Amino acid sequence: AMEPIPYFYGSIDRNAILVRPKQPFFDRANSLFQDGTKLTSYDECNIYLIREMHSNEEVQHWVRENFDDLFVNELNDWCTDEDQWPADRDHALFAIWFSVEVHSMVLDLEEGPVTKE
Repeated sequence: AMEPIPYFYGSIDRNAILVRPKQPFFDRANSLFQDGTKLTSYDECNIYLIREMHSNEEVQHWVRENFDDLFVNELNDWCTDEDQWPADRDHALFAIWFSVEVHSMVLDLEEGPVTKE
């Protein structure tokens, strides 16, 4: 029998939530900025770390409970004028504007400690 391969890197006690804007988000963003530049996709997406949970379903539940914190942060990234944000932010709109990927294994490849600002 083959030996299981050991993990070479320590996993950290977090789950990762990747929030990816979808076309309706870009349509709204582009309607606000008339300078000719068009957002069509992001080169980078925000990744949010939350406490480690037992299942992806638990994380999805967390997202449903806390979607507005994610929504506000995403909106603030492209427009700091809150008057331009949709007033009717609910989970349905969040799900139309963003896809959410849940990742349970977060591996730290570095030796030094993780620091926060």
